[in-house]
Amino acid sequence: MDAVEAALASGQSSVNVAVQRLSLPDNVQMTNGGTGPYNGSLLLITSGRGSLPPSLVLVNPRSPYNTTVLLNNYYGRQFNSLNDGKIHPSGKIFFTDAPYGNVLGFRPAPAMPNQVYRFDPVTKDVRVVAGDFTICQWHCVRFCRNYRICVGRLVAPPNWQTDLNMFLLSHRSDTGSTGGSTRPSSIYAFDVDPITHAFTNRRIFAYSDTGIPDGLQVDAQGNVYSGADDGVHVWNSRGTLLGKFVTGQVSANMAFAGDGRLVILAETKVFVAKIAAKPSSVVYPR
Repeated sequence: MDAVEAALASGQSSVNVAVQRLSLPDNVQMTNGGTGPYNGSLLLITSGRGSLPPSLVLVNPRSPYNTTVLLNNYYGRQFNSLNDGKIHPSGKIFFTDAPYGNVLGFRPAPAMPNQVYRFDPVTKDVRVVAGDFTICQWHCVRFCRNYRICVGRLVAPPNWQTDLNMFLLSHRSDTGSTGGSTRPSSIYAFDVDPITHAFTNRRIFAYSDTGIPDGLQVDAQGNVYSGADDGVHVWNSRGTLLGKFVTGQVSANMAFAGDGRLVILAETKVFVAKIAAKPSSVVYPR
């Protein structure tokens, strides 16, 4: 990021930076999501390819970049094509499964419903926490804290056991370019049951007016960021659109790189935006 900061300070519009390509084993196919650190490792969410199953994979971020598959089935049945996931502060992993791998031709026909799962790496328990998504492809998930979307106010004191909301993206385009005009292009919010972690009280949080929303982040003020066909859109905690980072390219995801820096992942480029916002404080297992 030093080279990027120098480029921003000098007014450069672009800069080439060195990257490290990880050589992962053949059983790690079509990485689609990632998060962490998780006990010092990166957590990758893979979609699988052909007969190779989708999986949750831990990757050592340092040489020799060894991998550990945490989960690649649901009671013996392969997932459809895992898309993204987030780590709950308790250490449990929430992830989404959608049929898009079959739609794009690299996975067989779906053998499971479109569902959201919770996996406990300690006990190995895996369970469905949300389902009945018959017309949607569910992609990213994101926890937020300190506020309730349904009333749009701060909740104090913050408590990870009771004060959690979950955001989900419905990955279908109302423009008809992806799934037809009757399919939603929306972000949904849920409450998370403090004991079972089941999702309840589903409601529409926001609508994307340009293509389909993909990728989610929440900043320290409770603002919600999502990728779209023209860049990144930002809503406040009540679902009101605050503005857009227009990149001119589809953005599939984004991540905060410390305070005041938003890294935007487009199809062929990586953008860095200098902003006033700070990331939400989520404590991961280390």
